[in-house]
Amino acid sequence: MKLHQKFFWLFIFLLPLQLGRHFWPASSFVLGLRVDYLSPTFFLTDLLVLAILFFWLGEKFLKKQFSPFRSFKTYWWVVAIFVFLLANAFLAQNQGAAFYQFIKILELSLLAFYVAQNYDCLSRIALPLSLAVFYSSLIAIAQFFKQASLNGFFWWLGERTFNIATPGIAKAIINGQLIMRPYGTFPHPNVLAGFLLVGLILTIPYLFQKNKFLFTSYLLVVILAIVLSFSRSVWLLGLISSLFFLGKSKIPKKLFWLAGGFWLILLILAFYLLPHFSTNEAFFQRVQLMKAALLMVKVSPLSGVGLNNFIVRLPEFWPVTGFTYWLQPVHNLYLLLLSETGAVGFLIFLWLLILVFKRLLKPSLWINFPLLMALMAILLLGLTDHYWLTLQPGQLLLALVLGLAWSSKI
Repeated sequence: MKLHQKFFWLFIFLLPLQLGRHFWPASSFVLGLRVDYLSPTFFLTDLLVLAILFFWLGEKFLKKQFSPFRSFKTYWWVVAIFVFLLANAFLAQNQGAAFYQFIKILELSLLAFYVAQNYDCLSRIALPLSLAVFYSSLIAIAQFFKQASLNGFFWWLGERTFNIATPGIAKAIINGQLIMRPYGTFPHPNVLAGFLLVGLILTIPYLFQKNKFLFTSYLLVVILAIVLSFSRSVWLLGLISSLFFLGKSKIPKKLFWLAGGFWLILLILAFYLLPHFSTNEAFFQRVQLMKAALLMVKVSPLSGVGLNNFIVRLPEFWPVTGFTYWLQPVHNLYLLLLSETGAVGFLIFLWLLILVFKRLLKPSLWINFPLLMALMAILLLGLTDHYWLTLQPGQLLLALVLGLAWSSKI
């Protein structure tokens, strides 16, 4: 195994980690408040991405397999997209936040390009990804029953220190009792649940097919963690995904019926308690953010307000939408793209998606099905959240899926 491949295996295994260094320049403040989404952050996973690209490109240069001029000629349209994004960053009110986002997009694009050039099937990354999904599930389950962070060694995995009394912590009320939703090593329970679901979709077709006990244990632990996250959109999407896999998977149907039944029982219990269930993410606040996004589109329909500038410009629209204390992106990745990059950026995004789906919808290729399901899950979850574009684990997993979908062997 080559050095860049070893770093990539480690990168996949450490995907859920949030260990990183935050910086707080003036561009990361809004109304005098520090905003995490605007803070330039260097994560351990960023260091691994740099190592992967350094050793891979170094190998290409030494073997004279890489020509910048030839690459530019082949991928001129990619360069054109980045020229647009660079112009968008220059036009933004907060250029510091915009250029940070531009650099992040460049990093993720190079990561996706590396994956497309080096990995032609999911089976080659199934083991490290399944381990990442499994240990994240165990951490989340332990946090739920402890009703607090695990602390100690887990701080080095990026786990934040919290308990049910921590201000702003995500909670649920079940039968009148206040409980804390688990975070794992992720920024929010919804991000945890989305990562686990997409990771599960990508790994289950290739895992433990010779060991039913390991496969079933893996499946049940991850499903339990997803249910305990109380992410209702992931609950629903997970159940729908299970039905699709029942029809397509080569894995014995008995195992899926067992997992599906377990999932269904847990969901029935959860929905039975639904009248007594609530979260601190009020519906009307999300509606206000959507209204603000639409107003931003109206103000800057073609180019948007600038990369990573939704939160920066948000206070300008409070008098119209109704006051909200949320300095957060709109919980819809399509509205976020439209408001920050305008119609031009949104059409580019749709065009890229069409190209990806054309590759994945080739007939008679089982290898494409998990990727297709994973991408669909990301896009559907994007209707109710933004973390695929704004938070490190979601961004990296999206880049991984797109890179695999763009593989030359697909």
